[in-house]
Parts: sequence; C-alpha cells; structure tokens
Amino acid sequence: MQPVTYSQEDFDALCRNGQAIDEKGGYPAVVLHPDDTVTKIWARKKKWLSSATLRPYSGRFIHNAEELDQREIQAPSVLKHIALAGSHVRAVTYQSLPGQSIRELLKQSPEQVHIRDLCHFIHHLHQKGILFRGMHLGNIIQLPDQQGYGLIDFTDVKFYAKPVPMLRRAANLATPLRYRKDVQRIKKAGLPSLLSSYLKILQLDETEQQRFKSEVNRYLK
Repeated sequence: MQPVTYSQEDFDALCRNGQAIDEKGGYPAVVLHPDDTVTKIWARKKKWLSSATLRPYSGRFIHNAEELDQREIQAPSVLKHIALAGSHVRAVTYQSLPGQSIRELLKQSPEQVHIRDLCHFIHHLHQKGILFRGMHLGNIIQLPDQQGYGLIDFTDVKFYAKPVPMLRRAANLATPLRYRKDVQRIKKAGLPSLLSSYLKILQLDETEQQRFKSEVNRYLK
C-alpha cells in the first residue's frame, strides 16, 4: 500500500479529529476518531541508515496486518497509509477491532477473562508460526460474543514457515509476565496463571516442563 502524502495542515486536522489515547515526546502517537477508526503515528527520527529508515514502521505494520489476515488471525484492517510532506513522519489509519483488551477486562470485569482460552489462542499463534513480540495483555483483544481474540499494535512480529520453536515460545510467554500489575490482577481475580495454563496445553513431560519454566524465568530476570 503506497502512502498518500498529507500537507501539515491536513495532517494536523486528522490528529484534531479525535482523541489522542497515546503520546510520545509530547506528540500524539495513537488517535481514536469518532467513527471508531484509529490513526497510529510514527514520528521518532532515526539515524539516516537504520532498519526504520530502510523499512519504515508503517510499512511493517501494513505487511504484518496482511500476513496475519492470511494466517486467519483477527487484526485491524488498514484503510490508509499516510506520509507527512517533507518529513520522516508516517501513519496508518485502520478500522479498530470490536471488544476490549484483556488488560481492560482484568481492571473492569475480571470474571469475563478466561485464561485457559487466552492461552489456547497464544498457543494457536505459535502453532501458526507467529511470534508476536509485543504480546502483552493490552495488545490482545477479546472479541464480543465469544468470537475469540485478536491482535493490535503488531509492528514487531516474526513469522515462521513452521510452528515457533519451543525456546522462542518461552521467551515470548515471558513478555506478558513482565507486567506486574497484570499478573497481580490475575492472581487477585483467582484466575490460573498464564504459565501453568500454557504448559497444560503443551503437555510436555516433567523434564521438558522444567526446561520451559527455566527459560521463562531466565527472561524475567
């Protein structure tokens, strides 16, 4: 998807037409619009020769959205790719997913959170060769009416042609466990842990389980 060039005036109008729900460096990073579309903005200047220069984050986001769709994972549909004239700023506007993040549900309605189902979804991602490096509970959406789960903020994803290797899964599962408030809310709600629930799905023998746990703990240090 080729970017559409916006003037500074048009870009400012786009940002004003909504609520900034995330900011970086005093500038809007994510804007929620009245029509439930979202604009995600990348404005951080990188070195002249970097991965972000050679392959802008907006392009990665669009590619990952297409790849997730091909692998039948729910993710927002990108509507527009935007470039701010005369600058390094890039943005995408996409249709937001219905539902709430697991983090929001843990705060507001923890009885609606089903950790075992969530871990089945994470396992499903891994089986499909999807290593979602931004996998914290704010980036996993529980869709309405028991339609499953979806992903947001998926700029950083590695796709494998086969299931994700076991040690990479351990590192990936450690990511949401680093967020102490989320872990505390899970415990407070009397829900099973992410690690124990995921291990039950894997059905490893005792030696393999211990190795997996050790790998997770290594990434938590």
